[in-house]
Parts: sequence; structure tokens; C-alpha cells
Amino acid sequence: MRFAFWKFEGAKPSRALWIVFAVALTSPFWSLGHPLIEVDDARYAEVPREMAETGDWATPQLDYMDYVEKPPMWYWLAASSYKVFGVSEAAARFPLAALSVLGMLALAWLGAWLYSPRVGASAAVIMASSGLYFFLSHYITPDLPLTVFLLLTTAMILRCLVRPQDGFWAGPAAWAFAALALLTKGLVALVFPGLWTIALLILFPKWRKGFWGLLNPIGPVLFLLIAAPWFLLMEHRHPGFLHFFFVEQHFQRFLTQKYNRMSPWYFFLLVLPAGLMPWTPAALSALWRRWDDWRAEPRDAAMALWMLLVVAFFSKSQSKLATYILPVFPQMALLVASAHQRPIAIWSKRFSWVIGAVLLGVVLAGPSLFPSAFNSLDATPALLALKPFAFAAVLVLGGGLAAFGVSQRDSIKRLGLAGLAVGALALGAMSAGADIMSVKSLALSLAGRLQPGDQIYVYGIYLHGLPFYTQHRVDKVVNWSGELHYAQLDPANADRFGDETALSELPFEDKKVFIAFRRLDTAFIFSTVGAERKRFAEYGPWALAEF
Repeated sequence: MRFAFWKFEGAKPSRALWIVFAVALTSPFWSLGHPLIEVDDARYAEVPREMAETGDWATPQLDYMDYVEKPPMWYWLAASSYKVFGVSEAAARFPLAALSVLGMLALAWLGAWLYSPRVGASAAVIMASSGLYFFLSHYITPDLPLTVFLLLTTAMILRCLVRPQDGFWAGPAAWAFAALALLTKGLVALVFPGLWTIALLILFPKWRKGFWGLLNPIGPVLFLLIAAPWFLLMEHRHPGFLHFFFVEQHFQRFLTQKYNRMSPWYFFLLVLPAGLMPWTPAALSALWRRWDDWRAEPRDAAMALWMLLVVAFFSKSQSKLATYILPVFPQMALLVASAHQRPIAIWSKRFSWVIGAVLLGVVLAGPSLFPSAFNSLDATPALLALKPFAFAAVLVLGGGLAAFGVSQRDSIKRLGLAGLAVGALALGAMSAGADIMSVKSLALSLAGRLQPGDQIYVYGIYLHGLPFYTQHRVDKVVNWSGELHYAQLDPANADRFGDETALSELPFEDKKVFIAFRRLDTAFIFSTVGAERKRFAEYGPWALAEF
């Protein structure tokens, strides 16, 4: 049978591993409805809400102003979810959870035919229980959708190279998934797979025969049919859009410090080990091998090469965020799962044991050795609510790492469950500490007091959850532009932005104005607004005043 999509060979997962894999598949749906966290989580919930409300599925909007810094794929998915389930935090995150599960299944499939079913299932568990992947399965950004579409793209490229007989379907599929990745976050959808494929063809001549599957003309046609219409429509609607999107949002973001996201070149070399926890020691062991060993196992080398490419690219960029590194996680998980079929290096076990022992020591002995530091967590009710979750998470993580350092046996299952348990505790902490991470309480209080004609101002910050929870736009943004940079350039939005003068003009005789701002700006707000406040309340790091 030529179309051997589900034909696997090699070791099968144990029953216990299947159970952990099934638990991992459910994890993205845990706590779907926790409050939206500032900033990205709330922003990427609000933009599709406005898309669903206005019915404009072409031009994304934030606070009812054009927001075209990112392509629309995530917005289309979340807006569709709102249409089906209604507007809520759970509906906002449902497509994210579904994509996370798709990523696990795709990785399990890739590992199953490239290595063995056991390696595939193990890799899915490793990825699902790693800290950053788990977090971004519950915190909305385009990085997880991009990661999943890039994973599917690379899986199809490998299918072409390793099994040339399947190129007739895998080649076009690779182009189609690359188009979805382009519509998710831009040109990296072509840059990463393209450079990676070229490197593989140079390093491993035996795979060159499969390259012809990628040249199937159906593939580029599919790519253009999927990706091109939105870009052409946007350029027609907004002349100059293509220059803004590709030149400013890609080349200037990568080459210049225009967007004020500078970090040192080694930033991701610190983020990646932290985000891989609890798998960091195992990952270091998987990477630590001789060049001859890499050449002898091109499958592992392909995974490592993808990681090297992505890390090097983002390390060179002048714009860095921790979430950017997520696309290396599927390949890293597969590399760890493959290496786990062999004994783990002794130094890696010892390193894991040391980290685990330190974490356990922090939980068990820290409060008595450093009482002032630990008592400071009781400073506010929100921090006090986080305390038991944080202590339990460190305890579970430390115990899992220490156990891995003692014995490799069943470590995929044990560390996988430990990582998922830490993730569950983190979700509990996010809910318990919502008042210091989410603007929901402030927004719901505001929504209950808004009357027709009233206006909402923000000063020094834009709280993305305000329009989501109040169903009301922020009428004026004072002393802030940030992600609304493009909208601020439009003369039609001139009255939506202002400086301190806008505050000194208050109050208005015929309507109330509510101002949301950071608590540290309280004294300035009251000294600038030319009126006595009617009401004032603090909500975590923010405050709300009525004039």
C-alpha cells in the first residue's frame, strides 16, 4: 500500500506510557476559563472578539482601531470559537487548547514513523509537560499556533526526504502547513523550513531523492491559494500595508532596536533551559555527543539542526521575547525521547539530582533559614494566595528531578506527570492571583457603573482586558502607544490618543470619565485632573478613578 500514513515499526508504548500520554492530551483544557492575563493573553482574546462583533474578518482591530501587526490566522480561529460558544475566556482559549493537542498528536505521529511508536508517545509527553509549552497552551499568543504549523511543515518535509514514495502527498501538505504558519506569524514560516531543508540536503546526500516531492507544483499553488488572498486584500484596503508588514514588522524588527525589545545575544540560551524544565538535564545529555555520533544518526541531527537554526536566528534578532523560542520544543522533545532509549550520561543524572535537591531544600529549609524573604510573600492577599501553589510546585518539581537523578527507569512517565502537576499548580496560582495579573475585577467593577455617554481613559498603560470585559472601547489612551503604534499613525484616530493635557481638561459637565492607571501614578493623576474624584479604588497593581 503506497499511502502508508499509519504504518509504524519499532517498540510500542507501554500501557503506563499510554495513560500518561492520554493525561497530557487533556492538559490544554485544564482551567480554560481562568481570567485573562495582561498583556498578550488579553490582547489576543480581545482582537478576535472585535472581529466577531464587527463582522470584519479581514482587518484585525484592537480597541476598534486597525491592528495589523500580526496576520489573522489566530484571530479567525478565536472569532469562530466566539461565534460557536459565545464570548468568554474559555471560548477564547478553546482553539489554543485544540492546537496544543494537535501539536502533541502530530509529534507522536512524526516520532512513531521516524523512530518508533514509543519514541513518538514519549516525545509528546515530554513536550506537553515542559514548562513553556504547557504555559503557552493556556496563555494566548501566536507562538503556539506557529509552533504547531511549523511542526507539521517539518514533519511533511521529513516525510518527503526519508520516504520519497510519499512525496506526492507530503510535499503539497508541507506547503499548505507553511502557508498556515505564514498567516499565523509571518516570514519565519518560509525562512526556517527553507534553510533547514537546504542544510539537510547538504549534510545527508541520501535524502536528496526525496526533495522532488517538495517541488511538486501543487505545493506552491496551494501555498499561494491559502496565503496570498489576505495579503492582497489588505494591500487593496490599506495601501502601503505590505511595506508596513514585511519591511517594518519583519526586517526592521529583526535588524533594529525600533520596537524596544532588546536583550543580550545569550537571552535564549537562558530562556530555553528554564522553559524546558523538568527536562533540561535530559536535554543537555541528548545534545552532548560527538560529531561522528550525529553523522551516524541523521534523524537526531535533523532535530538538533532545527533547534540550532531557530535559536541562532532569534539570538541574532534585535527583538526578543521569551515566547519566540517555542518552535524548538517539538524537535527538542523528539531528540530527548530518542536519546532516552540509551543510558543517560552520569553527569546529567547528577546535575538533575543537584537541582532537585536545591529546590527541595528551598521549600523545606528556606522558611527557617530566610524568614524575612519568605514572610514578604504575605505582604498582600494576592501574594499570600499564591504561596501554597508556589511551594507545592517547587516541591513536586524538585522531587521529580531528584528522582530522575537517582534512576532513569520510568523517568518519562514520572517526570511527565511531575511536569503536568507543576503546570496544574501554576494554573491554580494564576486563578488565585488573578487580581495581580488580570484586570478582570477592575473591568467588571467599571462595567457595572458605566452609563451611556460615559468615557474610559487609560494613562501610561493600555489594559487590554478593559474592552473585553466591559464591551466598551477605551475612548482615550494618554501617554502610551505600544502595540497601537500603527493605529496612532492614522489621522482618523487622532482624538483617541493624547498627553497630560487631556487629563487637565477634565471633568466634563455632561458625562463621567473613568481613568484606569497604574497605582504608582495615583498622585500624578489626582494632581493633574482639575476636579475632585468621585470614586477611587485599587485593584492589584492598577487603580480606577471616576471624575
